[in-house]
Amino acid sequence: MNELIGRIRVLWDGLMPREQVLVSIAGGALLLTILFLGIVMPIRATMEKATNSADIAERKLLIMERMKREWDGLHGRLSEVESRIQEAREQQNLLTLLESLATRAGVKPNSMEKRQSGESDDYEETKVEVSLKNITLQQAVNYLSSIEGANQPLSVKSLRVKRRPSRASKDGGSGPDLIDVTFSVSGFKPLS
Repeated sequence: MNELIGRIRVLWDGLMPREQVLVSIAGGALLLTILFLGIVMPIRATMEKATNSADIAERKLLIMERMKREWDGLHGRLSEVESRIQEAREQQNLLTLLESLATRAGVKPNSMEKRQSGESDDYEETKVEVSLKNITLQQAVNYLSSIEGANQPLSVKSLRVKRRPSRASKDGGSGPDLIDVTFSVSGFKPLS
């Protein structure tokens, strides 16, 4: 090692002062480049990676918080529905209830058919498909709203509405727009 340093010193002493300045500047530039590429760039890349990771983690945290709020809301609604089902142990037959609600709403169902329903360990689901023909929109809304407000837990699913062409009324004017409505209603009873 001493021999190498000695050679470098001999070469240095053999240079002119102007050449020594140029070699010093070139050596300093080389040293700065090595420091920049070897130390500063890796530190900077690590800092950018850490910043990106923090941003990603923050976005994931916001998504998880939103999902937790949604979960809590769904869980609360589920608990509410389960308590309504438990409270409504003495329930009227679903077909009978739907017929009485239809009478109150001023509609006559064309058909009410029991359908296969889902299975659960805690609840028995009764499903009925209701078909109404040639009714007004207001009659459909009144009937559906009476189902929604029934004193036992009911769920309306798969609502389909088909508009019928308007007919001329007896006095020559156009009659009310009529619709056909088909939907399923599910009623639930606790098994225990």
